[in-house]
Amino acid sequence: MARALDDLDRSQLVAVAHEYMLLGMLVNRGLLPQVVLQTGGFDEMNDVAIDLWMGASPVYTGRMRRLMGIEGDDIAAIMKALQLDVGFVHEYMSVAYKLIDEHHGEFWLDHCGALLDAEPFGEERVFGMCHTIEDPTFDATAYATNPQARIRPIHRPPRTPDDRHPHCHWTIVIDPENDPVGPAALTEQVAALPLASVRNERVGEAAPEGMVDYRGSFDPDFRLTSLSSSALAAVAREFQVQSHLLVSSAELALAARFDADVVRAMLAKHWVGVAWLTSERLADRLFVRDGGAEGVAAVLRLQPDLPPGFDRAVDVDGDRVRLTLTPTTPGLLDPRHPGSPGLLARAERSGMEAMAHGVDRRARLDRLDADDERVVAEWVVDSGAAPASEPDEVALIRMSLASTWAFNG
Repeated sequence: MARALDDLDRSQLVAVAHEYMLLGMLVNRGLLPQVVLQTGGFDEMNDVAIDLWMGASPVYTGRMRRLMGIEGDDIAAIMKALQLDVGFVHEYMSVAYKLIDEHHGEFWLDHCGALLDAEPFGEERVFGMCHTIEDPTFDATAYATNPQARIRPIHRPPRTPDDRHPHCHWTIVIDPENDPVGPAALTEQVAALPLASVRNERVGEAAPEGMVDYRGSFDPDFRLTSLSSSALAAVAREFQVQSHLLVSSAELALAARFDADVVRAMLAKHWVGVAWLTSERLADRLFVRDGGAEGVAAVLRLQPDLPPGFDRAVDVDGDRVRLTLTPTTPGLLDPRHPGSPGLLARAERSGMEAMAHGVDRRARLDRLDADDERVVAEWVVDSGAAPASEPDEVALIRMSLASTWAFNG
Protein backbone atom coordinates (compact mmCIF):
# COMPACT_ATOMS: atom_id res chain seq x y z
CA MET A 1 0.00 0.00 0.00
CA ALA A 2 1.19 3.51 -0.73
CA ARG A 3 3.24 5.11 2.03
CA ALA A 4 2.55 8.74 1.13
CA LEU A 5 0.68 9.24 4.42
CA ASP A 6 3.77 8.29 6.41
CA ASP A 7 5.77 11.01 4.65
CA LEU A 8 3.49 13.84 5.77
CA ASP A 9 4.39 16.14 8.62
CA ARG A 10 2.21 15.79 11.70
CA SER A 11 -0.16 18.70 11.01
CA GLN A 12 -0.81 17.60 7.43
CA LEU A 13 -1.24 13.98 8.51
CA VAL A 14 -3.93 14.95 10.99
CA ALA A 15 -5.75 17.02 8.37
CA VAL A 16 -5.57 14.31 5.72
CA ALA A 17 -6.57 11.53 8.15
CA HIS A 18 -9.78 13.43 8.90
CA GLU A 19 -10.45 13.59 5.15
CA TYR A 20 -9.98 9.82 4.90
CA MET A 21 -12.52 9.38 7.70
CA LEU A 22 -14.99 11.69 5.93
CA LEU A 23 -14.78 9.61 2.75
CA GLY A 24 -17.39 7.17 4.08
CA MET A 25 -19.95 9.97 4.37
CA LEU A 26 -19.17 11.30 0.89
CA VAL A 27 -19.51 7.80 -0.55
CA ASN A 28 -22.99 7.49 0.92
CA ARG A 29 -23.98 10.97 -0.26
CA GLY A 30 -22.82 10.13 -3.76
CA LEU A 31 -24.20 6.61 -4.06
CA LEU A 32 -27.53 6.40 -2.23
CA PRO A 33 -29.18 9.29 -4.12
CA GLN A 34 -28.48 7.34 -7.30
CA VAL A 35 -30.91 4.73 -5.98
CA VAL A 36 -33.55 7.41 -5.47
CA LEU A 37 -33.00 8.72 -8.98
CA GLN A 38 -33.37 5.19 -10.32
CA THR A 39 -36.50 4.24 -8.34
CA GLY A 40 -38.15 7.56 -7.55
CA GLY A 41 -38.50 6.89 -3.80
CA PHE A 42 -36.75 6.40 -0.48
CA ASP A 43 -37.85 2.83 0.32
CA GLU A 44 -35.41 1.06 -1.98
CA MET A 45 -32.65 3.45 -0.91
CA ASN A 46 -33.24 2.56 2.75
CA ASP A 47 -33.02 -1.14 1.94
CA VAL A 48 -29.78 -0.69 0.00
CA ALA A 49 -28.32 1.41 2.83
CA ILE A 50 -29.13 -1.34 5.34
CA ASP A 51 -27.54 -4.00 3.19
CA LEU A 52 -24.39 -2.06 2.40
CA TRP A 53 -23.69 -1.17 6.06
CA MET A 54 -24.59 -4.65 7.33
CA GLY A 55 -22.40 -6.18 4.65
CA ALA A 56 -19.31 -4.08 5.25
CA SER A 57 -19.27 -2.87 8.87
CA PRO A 58 -18.70 -6.25 10.61
CA VAL A 59 -15.82 -6.93 8.21
CA TYR A 60 -14.07 -3.61 8.64
CA THR A 61 -14.71 -3.52 12.39
CA GLY A 62 -12.84 -6.79 12.72
CA ARG A 63 -9.97 -5.37 10.67
CA MET A 64 -9.73 -2.24 12.82
CA ARG A 65 -9.82 -4.28 16.02
CA ARG A 66 -6.87 -6.34 14.81
CA LEU A 67 -4.93 -3.30 13.62
CA MET A 68 -5.35 -1.39 16.88
CA GLY A 69 -5.19 -4.29 19.32
CA ILE A 70 -8.74 -3.77 20.56
CA GLU A 71 -9.19 -6.74 22.86
CA GLY A 72 -12.21 -8.34 24.49
CA ASP A 73 -15.91 -8.42 23.75
CA ASP A 74 -17.28 -5.96 26.32
CA ILE A 75 -18.89 -2.54 26.00
CA ALA A 76 -15.53 -0.78 26.06
CA ALA A 77 -14.40 -2.78 23.03
CA ILE A 78 -17.60 -1.91 21.14
CA MET A 79 -17.16 1.78 21.93
CA LYS A 80 -13.51 1.79 20.85
CA ALA A 81 -14.55 0.37 17.48
CA LEU A 82 -17.27 3.01 17.10
CA GLN A 83 -14.67 5.73 17.71
CA LEU A 84 -12.72 4.34 14.74
CA ASP A 85 -15.64 3.90 12.33
CA VAL A 86 -16.24 6.04 9.23
CA GLY A 87 -19.92 5.98 10.17
CA PHE A 88 -19.07 8.18 13.16
CA VAL A 89 -16.84 10.83 11.58
CA HIS A 90 -15.29 12.90 14.35
CA GLU A 91 -16.80 16.37 14.77
CA TYR A 92 -19.22 15.89 11.88
CA MET A 93 -20.80 13.29 14.15
CA SER A 94 -19.98 14.63 17.61
CA VAL A 95 -20.42 11.51 19.73
CA ALA A 96 -20.12 11.35 23.52
CA TYR A 97 -19.74 8.08 25.40
CA LYS A 98 -20.54 6.86 28.91
CA LEU A 99 -19.10 3.52 29.99
CA ILE A 100 -21.20 2.17 32.89
CA ASP A 101 -19.79 -1.34 33.24
CA GLU A 102 -18.62 -4.14 30.98
CA HIS A 103 -22.21 -4.91 29.94
CA HIS A 104 -23.81 -1.46 29.87
CA GLY A 105 -23.02 1.84 28.21
CA GLU A 106 -24.54 4.85 26.51
CA PHE A 107 -23.64 7.22 23.70
CA TRP A 108 -25.29 10.32 22.34
CA LEU A 109 -24.76 12.70 19.45
CA ASP A 110 -24.43 16.36 20.33
CA HIS A 111 -24.16 17.01 16.59
CA CYS A 112 -25.20 14.73 13.74
CA GLY A 113 -24.32 15.99 10.29
CA ALA A 114 -26.30 13.15 8.73
CA LEU A 115 -29.44 14.29 10.57
CA LEU A 116 -28.96 17.88 9.43
CA ASP A 117 -28.70 16.59 5.87
CA ALA A 118 -31.91 14.58 6.21
CA GLU A 119 -34.17 17.06 8.02
CA PRO A 120 -34.76 19.40 5.03
CA PHE A 121 -36.31 16.43 3.18
CA GLY A 122 -38.97 15.93 5.82
CA GLU A 123 -39.94 13.52 8.56
CA GLU A 124 -40.19 10.49 6.28
CA ARG A 125 -36.51 10.80 5.36
CA VAL A 126 -35.49 11.35 9.00
CA PHE A 127 -37.48 8.32 10.13
CA GLY A 128 -35.93 6.24 7.36
CA MET A 129 -32.41 7.09 8.46
CA CYS A 130 -32.80 7.19 12.24
CA HIS A 131 -35.19 4.22 12.58
CA THR A 132 -35.40 2.02 9.48
CA ILE A 133 -31.66 2.06 8.71
CA GLU A 134 -30.09 2.44 12.14
CA ASP A 135 -31.98 -0.32 13.97
CA PRO A 136 -30.42 -3.23 12.04
CA THR A 137 -27.12 -1.59 11.15
CA PHE A 138 -26.15 -0.58 14.69
CA ASP A 139 -26.59 -4.17 15.83
CA ALA A 140 -24.57 -5.40 12.84
CA THR A 141 -21.69 -3.14 13.84
CA ALA A 142 -21.80 -4.34 17.45
CA TYR A 143 -22.00 -7.94 16.22
CA ALA A 144 -18.35 -7.82 15.15
CA THR A 145 -17.39 -7.46 18.82
CA ASN A 146 -20.19 -9.30 20.63
CA PRO A 147 -23.13 -11.07 18.93
CA GLN A 148 -25.25 -10.62 22.07
CA ALA A 149 -24.91 -6.83 22.13
CA ARG A 150 -27.88 -4.62 21.34
CA ILE A 151 -27.96 -0.88 20.64
CA ARG A 152 -31.32 0.72 21.47
CA PRO A 153 -32.59 4.32 21.57
CA ILE A 154 -33.39 6.38 24.64
CA HIS A 155 -34.59 9.04 22.22
CA ARG A 156 -33.96 9.77 18.56
CA PRO A 157 -35.31 11.96 15.76
CA PRO A 158 -37.61 13.19 14.42
CA ARG A 159 -36.76 15.87 16.97
CA THR A 160 -39.45 17.23 19.27
CA PRO A 161 -38.97 20.13 19.81
CA ASP A 162 -37.16 20.70 16.53
CA ASP A 163 -34.04 22.05 18.29
CA ARG A 164 -33.76 19.13 20.73
CA HIS A 165 -30.26 18.29 21.96
CA PRO A 166 -28.55 15.94 22.01
CA HIS A 167 -29.73 14.90 18.58
CA CYS A 168 -30.10 11.31 19.75
CA HIS A 169 -29.23 9.11 22.75
CA TRP A 170 -28.62 5.34 22.76
CA THR A 171 -27.86 2.47 25.11
CA ILE A 172 -25.54 -0.46 24.46
CA VAL A 173 -26.36 -3.59 26.46
CA ILE A 174 -24.76 -7.03 26.36
CA ASP A 175 -27.23 -9.60 27.67
CA PRO A 176 -26.29 -13.31 27.74
CA GLU A 177 -30.01 -14.06 27.26
CA ASN A 178 -30.03 -12.38 23.84
CA ASP A 179 -30.03 -14.64 20.83
CA PRO A 180 -26.68 -14.07 19.09
CA VAL A 181 -26.85 -11.90 16.00
CA GLY A 182 -25.37 -13.77 13.07
CA PRO A 183 -23.60 -12.43 9.99
CA ALA A 184 -25.79 -11.29 7.11
CA ALA A 185 -25.32 -13.17 3.84
CA LEU A 186 -23.78 -10.04 2.34
CA THR A 187 -21.24 -9.86 5.18
CA GLU A 188 -19.84 -13.22 4.18
CA GLN A 189 -19.61 -12.13 0.54
CA VAL A 190 -17.79 -8.93 1.49
CA ALA A 191 -15.40 -10.81 3.78
CA ALA A 192 -14.44 -13.08 0.86
CA LEU A 193 -13.45 -10.18 -1.44
CA PRO A 194 -9.77 -9.55 -2.20
CA LEU A 195 -10.31 -6.00 -0.94
CA ALA A 196 -11.16 -7.33 2.52
CA SER A 197 -7.75 -8.98 2.82
CA VAL A 198 -5.63 -5.98 1.81
CA ARG A 199 -2.66 -5.68 4.17
CA ASN A 200 -2.13 -2.58 6.28
CA GLU A 201 1.34 -2.46 7.76
CA ARG A 202 2.56 0.49 9.79
CA VAL A 203 6.06 1.94 9.76
CA GLY A 204 8.17 1.93 12.89
CA GLU A 205 8.69 4.95 15.13
CA ALA A 206 11.86 5.38 17.18
CA ALA A 207 10.13 7.47 19.84
CA PRO A 208 6.38 7.50 19.22
CA GLU A 209 4.34 10.28 20.79
CA GLY A 210 0.75 9.28 21.43
CA MET A 211 -1.12 5.99 21.40
CA VAL A 212 0.46 3.26 19.27
CA ASP A 213 -2.61 1.04 19.68
CA TYR A 214 -5.89 0.96 21.59
CA ARG A 215 -5.19 -1.71 24.17
CA GLY A 216 -6.00 -0.90 27.77
CA SER A 217 -8.62 1.49 29.05
CA PHE A 218 -11.39 3.06 27.02
CA ASP A 219 -10.90 6.81 26.53
CA PRO A 220 -14.22 8.63 26.07
CA ASP A 221 -12.30 11.67 24.80
CA PHE A 222 -10.34 9.76 22.16
CA ARG A 223 -9.52 11.76 19.03
CA LEU A 224 -7.37 11.03 16.02
CA THR A 225 -4.80 13.41 17.49
CA SER A 226 -4.48 10.95 20.41
CA LEU A 227 -2.58 8.55 18.12
CA SER A 228 1.11 8.40 17.31
CA SER A 229 1.99 9.38 13.76
CA SER A 230 2.52 5.81 12.58
CA ALA A 231 -0.71 4.62 14.19
CA LEU A 232 -2.60 7.58 12.71
CA ALA A 233 -1.33 6.85 9.19
CA ALA A 234 -2.32 3.19 9.57
CA VAL A 235 -5.77 4.13 10.90
CA ALA A 236 -6.25 6.54 7.98
CA ARG A 237 -5.46 3.73 5.55
CA GLU A 238 -7.98 1.58 7.39
CA PHE A 239 -10.61 4.33 6.96
CA GLN A 240 -9.86 4.09 3.24
CA VAL A 241 -10.47 0.33 3.37
CA GLN A 242 -13.72 0.87 5.28
CA SER A 243 -15.10 3.26 2.67
CA HIS A 244 -14.15 1.05 -0.26
CA LEU A 245 -15.68 -1.99 1.43
CA LEU A 246 -18.88 0.04 1.78
CA VAL A 247 -18.89 0.74 -1.96
CA SER A 248 -18.21 -2.92 -2.74
CA SER A 249 -21.00 -3.96 -0.40
CA ALA A 250 -23.30 -1.42 -2.06
CA GLU A 251 -22.62 -2.86 -5.50
CA LEU A 252 -23.43 -6.36 -4.26
CA ALA A 253 -26.67 -5.04 -2.75
CA LEU A 254 -27.57 -3.20 -5.95
CA ALA A 255 -26.77 -6.22 -8.11
CA ALA A 256 -29.52 -8.13 -6.31
CA ARG A 257 -32.04 -5.48 -7.38
CA PHE A 258 -31.03 -4.07 -10.77
CA ASP A 259 -29.54 -5.17 -14.08
CA ALA A 260 -25.75 -5.24 -14.25
CA ASP A 261 -25.55 -2.33 -16.72
CA VAL A 262 -27.74 -0.17 -14.48
CA VAL A 263 -25.62 -0.96 -11.43
CA ARG A 264 -22.37 -0.15 -13.19
CA ALA A 265 -23.80 3.14 -14.40
CA MET A 266 -24.83 4.04 -10.84
CA LEU A 267 -21.37 3.17 -9.52
CA ALA A 268 -19.68 5.22 -12.22
CA LYS A 269 -21.85 8.27 -11.51
CA HIS A 270 -21.21 8.03 -7.78
CA TRP A 271 -17.47 7.81 -8.47
CA VAL A 272 -17.53 11.06 -10.45
CA GLY A 273 -19.02 13.03 -7.57
CA VAL A 274 -16.92 11.52 -4.81
CA ALA A 275 -13.64 11.62 -6.76
CA TRP A 276 -14.10 15.29 -7.66
CA LEU A 277 -15.00 16.40 -4.15
CA THR A 278 -12.35 14.39 -2.33
CA SER A 279 -9.71 15.83 -4.66
CA GLU A 280 -11.07 19.33 -4.16
CA ARG A 281 -10.98 18.95 -0.37
CA LEU A 282 -7.52 17.38 -0.39
CA ALA A 283 -6.19 20.20 -2.58
CA ASP A 284 -7.32 22.61 0.13
CA ARG A 285 -5.63 20.59 2.89
CA LEU A 286 -2.40 20.30 0.89
CA PHE A 287 -2.44 23.97 -0.19
CA VAL A 288 -2.39 23.18 -3.91
CA ARG A 289 -5.61 24.88 -4.93
CA ASP A 290 -3.76 26.65 -7.77
CA GLY A 291 -3.72 23.29 -9.53
CA GLY A 292 -1.26 22.61 -12.29
CA ALA A 293 0.46 19.29 -12.92
CA GLU A 294 2.27 19.39 -9.59
CA GLY A 295 -0.96 20.08 -7.73
CA VAL A 296 -2.75 17.22 -9.47
CA ALA A 297 0.15 14.91 -8.67
CA ALA A 298 0.23 15.94 -5.00
CA VAL A 299 -3.44 15.04 -4.62
CA LEU A 300 -3.20 11.78 -6.57
CA ARG A 301 -0.44 10.57 -4.24
CA LEU A 302 -2.92 10.75 -1.36
CA GLN A 303 -6.33 10.36 -3.03
CA PRO A 304 -8.35 7.99 -0.79
CA ASP A 305 -10.98 7.38 -3.47
CA LEU A 306 -8.41 5.28 -5.32
CA PRO A 307 -8.75 1.84 -3.76
CA PRO A 308 -6.28 0.46 -1.22
CA GLY A 309 -4.13 -2.57 -1.93
CA PHE A 310 -2.00 -0.95 -4.65
CA ASP A 311 1.54 0.39 -4.79
CA ARG A 312 1.06 3.88 -6.13
CA ALA A 313 3.60 5.81 -8.21
CA VAL A 314 2.95 9.36 -9.43
CA ASP A 315 5.34 11.15 -11.77
CA VAL A 316 5.28 14.61 -13.36
CA ASP A 317 6.88 15.50 -16.68
CA GLY A 318 6.12 19.07 -17.63
CA ASP A 319 2.36 19.35 -18.01
CA ARG A 320 1.83 15.56 -17.88
CA VAL A 321 0.99 13.51 -14.79
CA ARG A 322 1.37 9.73 -14.81
CA LEU A 323 -0.17 7.41 -12.21
CA THR A 324 0.77 3.74 -11.99
CA LEU A 325 -1.15 1.41 -9.66
CA THR A 326 0.30 -2.04 -9.07
CA PRO A 327 -1.83 -4.43 -7.00
CA THR A 328 -0.28 -5.97 -3.89
CA THR A 329 -3.27 -8.26 -3.33
CA PRO A 330 -4.26 -10.91 -5.90
CA GLY A 331 -7.66 -10.47 -7.53
CA LEU A 332 -8.04 -6.73 -7.07
CA LEU A 333 -7.92 -6.05 -10.80
CA ASP A 334 -10.63 -8.51 -11.68
CA PRO A 335 -13.27 -6.55 -13.65
CA ARG A 336 -15.93 -8.48 -11.71
CA HIS A 337 -14.69 -7.20 -8.34
CA PRO A 338 -17.41 -4.94 -6.92
CA GLY A 339 -16.71 -1.33 -6.07
CA SER A 340 -13.74 0.78 -7.08
CA PRO A 341 -11.36 -2.11 -7.90
CA GLY A 342 -13.80 -3.25 -10.59
CA LEU A 343 -14.20 0.31 -11.88
CA LEU A 344 -10.42 0.53 -12.25
CA ALA A 345 -10.11 -2.90 -13.81
CA ARG A 346 -12.73 -1.95 -16.40
CA ALA A 347 -10.81 1.28 -17.11
CA GLU A 348 -13.80 3.45 -16.17
CA ARG A 349 -12.66 6.92 -17.24
CA SER A 350 -15.25 9.24 -15.69
CA GLY A 351 -14.13 9.01 -12.07
CA MET A 352 -10.44 9.23 -12.96
CA GLU A 353 -11.04 12.38 -14.99
CA ALA A 354 -13.13 13.89 -12.18
CA MET A 355 -10.33 13.09 -9.73
CA ALA A 356 -8.06 15.51 -11.59
CA HIS A 357 -10.80 18.07 -12.24
CA GLY A 358 -11.26 18.49 -8.49
CA VAL A 359 -7.75 19.98 -8.46
CA ASP A 360 -7.56 21.60 -11.89
CA ARG A 361 -10.49 21.77 -14.31
CA ARG A 362 -8.08 22.11 -17.22
CA ALA A 363 -6.76 18.57 -16.70
CA ARG A 364 -7.58 16.02 -19.40
CA LEU A 365 -7.32 12.26 -19.02
CA ASP A 366 -5.16 11.32 -21.98
CA ARG A 367 -4.67 7.60 -21.27
CA LEU A 368 -6.15 4.92 -19.05
CA ASP A 369 -5.03 1.31 -19.46
CA ALA A 370 -5.78 -1.59 -17.16
CA ASP A 371 -4.90 -5.26 -17.13
CA ASP A 372 -4.49 -7.80 -14.34
CA GLU A 373 -0.99 -6.49 -13.51
CA ARG A 374 -1.39 -2.73 -13.30
CA VAL A 375 -3.38 0.41 -14.06
CA VAL A 376 -1.68 3.29 -15.87
CA ALA A 377 -3.33 6.70 -16.19
CA GLU A 378 -1.94 9.87 -17.72
CA TRP A 379 -3.35 13.37 -17.58
CA VAL A 380 -2.37 16.52 -19.43
CA VAL A 381 -2.87 19.84 -17.64
CA ASP A 382 -3.16 22.39 -20.42
CA SER A 383 -3.08 25.98 -19.14
CA GLY A 384 -4.85 27.12 -22.31
CA ALA A 385 -7.69 24.58 -22.15
CA ALA A 386 -11.26 25.53 -21.33
CA PRO A 387 -12.08 24.45 -17.76
CA ALA A 388 -14.42 21.50 -17.39
CA SER A 389 -17.94 22.18 -16.15
CA GLU A 390 -18.96 20.77 -12.80
CA PRO A 391 -21.15 17.69 -13.38
CA ASP A 392 -24.50 17.06 -11.74
CA GLU A 393 -23.00 14.21 -9.69
CA VAL A 394 -20.85 16.75 -7.84
CA ALA A 395 -23.73 19.16 -7.31
CA LEU A 396 -25.71 16.28 -5.78
CA ILE A 397 -23.09 15.72 -3.06
CA ARG A 398 -22.74 19.46 -2.48
CA MET A 399 -26.26 19.32 -1.04
CA SER A 400 -24.70 17.55 1.96
CA LEU A 401 -23.10 19.33 4.89
CA ALA A 402 -20.24 16.82 4.56
CA SER A 403 -19.08 18.40 1.31
CA THR A 404 -18.09 21.66 3.06
CA TRP A 405 -17.40 20.34 6.55
CA ALA A 406 -14.37 22.00 8.20
CA PHE A 407 -12.53 20.00 10.86
CA ASN A 408 -11.07 21.65 13.93
CA GLY A 409 -8.54 18.87 14.64
